[in-house]
Amino acid sequence: MATPPLTQRNARSAITAAMKHVGPLRIRPLGMRNAIWTDLYHELMRQTWPGLGVLFAVCFLSFNLIFAALYRLDPTGLAVPHDAAPVPLFWRDFFFSVHTVATIGYGNVYPISTYSNWVVVIEITLGILFFALTTGIVFARFSRPSGRILFSEILVVRDIDGVPTLMLRAANQRHNLIYSAEVRASVLEDAMVGDTRMRRFSDLKLVRDSNPVFALSWTVMHAIDEDSPLRPWLDDHRAVGNSEIIVVLSGFDEESGQIVHGRWAYACEDIRWGARFSDIISLDEEGVRTIDYTRFHEVQEG
Repeated sequence: MATPPLTQRNARSAITAAMKHVGPLRIRPLGMRNAIWTDLYHELMRQTWPGLGVLFAVCFLSFNLIFAALYRLDPTGLAVPHDAAPVPLFWRDFFFSVHTVATIGYGNVYPISTYSNWVVVIEITLGILFFALTTGIVFARFSRPSGRILFSEILVVRDIDGVPTLMLRAANQRHNLIYSAEVRASVLEDAMVGDTRMRRFSDLKLVRDSNPVFALSWTVMHAIDEDSPLRPWLDDHRAVGNSEIIVVLSGFDEESGQIVHGRWAYACEDIRWGARFSDIISLDEEGVRTIDYTRFHEVQEG
């Protein structure tokens, strides 16, 4: 099979990369104003925990450095006891700003001029807002429901009762109960609509698209019959082309009572024709059901 141009491979792998947790969907909008300030909440929710921590530290330090500079505009605006530590005046003002915004208030340094008192009022007002927003973002990220759902890294296609069947494997790594679990699979491929080539989704009919209780593993299957959008793949494996298979699984989490989601995507190179998944479910000597994750992505040919 000829290797497609780099730009084509990048375009078709954008969704696959995003669905595999590599990063956000890479799209370069043209002719649209940057909406980062009007969509700041979602931008912060998309940050990683280390990135969010660094952003908070930078904002906190910058906030206090700015107010330290404001306090320095009035050199006699802060009262300092005679036994105060010999700290340079700017850093004395910086530490006073930190004590003020954090509502510590040791009392060893305090404002005495009208100007300094007004700066304190402004700093406390903005500080309350800053900490409220930070607490809200942190709480929203902690309370956001998530599911530890593992998908097999590859797809297999093999005959089941004489019908070629596409199969993938999913597992609930928390091993709690996910009620009313549902899974949807679609193929994303180029299609001609009139004389225009478009990128379109086609739903794949699954042998079973729901599960009353999802606790261990689930083999998701799609029979490639005459009505399947994947039928041309059987006659010529090159027909897969730049297609992608998108899988989304959701259900109600037992502990949180909220809907959790899992998703994955497969490119053409992730398909193994005529293979089958290795067995991973068994019973130990005590009669406890086990699942072997070391073989979760393992397949056997033939």
